Amino acid sequence: MQIQKVRIISNNICFGPEPLPDDEVEQHLTISANGGIWFTGYKYGNGFGRFEISRKQQFNIGKPVVKEILELFSQYLDSDQLTCYATDIGTWEMKITDTKGEVHIFKGSLCGGVTVGDIDITRFLRRYLPINQLFIFDGCEEEEI
Repeated sequence: MQIQKVRIISNNICFGPEPLPDDEVEQHLTISANGGIWFTGYKYGNGFGRFEISRKQQFNIGKPVVKEILELFSQYLDSDQLTCYATDIGTWEMKITDTKGEVHIFKGSLCGGVTVGDIDITRFLRRYLPINQLFIFDGCEEEEI
């Protein structure tokens, strides 16, 4: 299947202490077939539902690299994977839009395990996207580029 874009919203709020106003709690990542990448990180700010933008990046990684990334998401669409759900960690929502304009929606908890074969999609994206502390599917913000 040909993919036009992938949009992932990762929210790292979980049960436990309330985040501090400057804690980054949500990230929006869009990957387009033309190589464009849009990223916005949101800090807790004034509370839930009143997040504030903490950082933004927009850049292009080129069509050859994005083709490889979107091929992984195409394989993910066809893989019919089980999704991890837990109530004590953050969540992610992914919208994959194909070239026919159809939107495929997937949701899960930030517990990782989003793979195609033996490729962990979170680690794969972190390798190719020059963005520090990406939550993506596992919420792990320790990895630096």
